[in-house]
Amino acid sequence: MPTFAVNMKHTPESCPMFNNDVKKRFKEVVGKRAEVAKKHEIKVLSGYTSILEHLVFYVVDAPSQQAVENYFLEIGFAFWNTIEIQQVRPVEDVIKKVVGE
Repeated sequence: MPTFAVNMKHTPESCPMFNNDVKKRFKEVVGKRAEVAKKHEIKVLSGYTSILEHLVFYVVDAPSQQAVENYFLEIGFAFWNTIEIQQVRPVEDVIKKVVGE
């Protein structure tokens, strides 16, 4: 299954930590992540945030970029974030290809 890097950014004004409207919406959807991931065949490999920079990073396995888009739309993260999705592969795979292994 393809792997995708998902990079999200929001403004301090739209941060769920500081914006009560966004916080309310976040609380409504955050508990549905596992259910929605299963629906879209998403396996979350990792998720991190840089709080002061208002950045969120996920790495997921998914059948397609559309499935990733649908997942983040349905769990509401697109409500307050700008989202970039890139299909990625392990660096080691590229190194092996370059050096001819």
